Amino acid sequence: MNEEKAALLLNTGRYERGDNGELKIRYTAIDPADKYVTCNCGKPDCWTKQLRPIREHIRSLIHTLSSCGAKELLDGGVDPWPGTLYSLQMAASIEDIFVDPSFIDESEAAFWCSSAWEYDEEQREQASKYVAALTVFNFVWIAYESAIEDALGASFSKDKLPVRARKHLQGANDPDVTKIPAFSASYKTAKHISERIAAIRPEIADIEGKYKLNGAAAAAELVRIFRNHVVHGRDGTPLSTGSTMVSHFYSMSRLLLLLVQIVAVHALREKGRNIPLSLVDDEKGDLPADKVLLNLHRPEDQWLTEAV
Repeated sequence: MNEEKAALLLNTGRYERGDNGELKIRYTAIDPADKYVTCNCGKPDCWTKQLRPIREHIRSLIHTLSSCGAKELLDGGVDPWPGTLYSLQMAASIEDIFVDPSFIDESEAAFWCSSAWEYDEEQREQASKYVAALTVFNFVWIAYESAIEDALGASFSKDKLPVRARKHLQGANDPDVTKIPAFSASYKTAKHISERIAAIRPEIADIEGKYKLNGAAAAAELVRIFRNHVVHGRDGTPLSTGSTMVSHFYSMSRLLLLLVQIVAVHALREKGRNIPLSLVDDEKGDLPADKVLLNLHRPEDQWLTEAV
């Protein structure tokens, strides 16, 4: 079987026939991005309704940082904190990812056995979703580290960047994170999900137990622990565990985005100064930079009309 025919067959698993016979895509690799906060409680004030979809959250953060730069509240003009902006743009740009673990299989069993093909197709779906979630997390992590470096200057310079962030957030005149909509719930959710990973459960327990951390500092320590677990190759992949856990990547990505917002608030030269809500649409108006940074993860209709 030539490579072109093989590639064609491998990609057919992404599609199915609808009722009208038209071919439609069955899934994309980023479908699980917001499912970790799906809630069926029906309450109008449920915290999950205070969150934009992750891609929209990232886009809003990019626009807000650019507006802060344009008003000289952050270094760099309309292109402030480039390491943060460019990494966030890469994270937001992902629409789909195709992964084929069977690439290494020399037997070609899937082309002659339907059960082998079905198994490989399940692996392709699970691995594609895993790689997409990991890729988003990695880019958001890079954005977070870059924001720390730009915002903190020489503070705690002897420590690694994630530790510098924790120390800064622990000692800073921190915005009351309990009043940032959905922050505490996002932290608790990410913590609960990551506690499913037995290897890091003791370290997570030490955050609030042994070290008595809370608020943004506790969140900074949680993402540090999780990132070390992943980067050292200890996370269970679809190939090693037989099932995909991606909620930990998306819940941690959300928490990282919120931490970038808080770090940016600390770095503002003037917290009460207005910034445009859009650099291209004047009709959107403007609001104080700190208010925008602490609310941009919410749908605009929930906070634009709130009192400053």
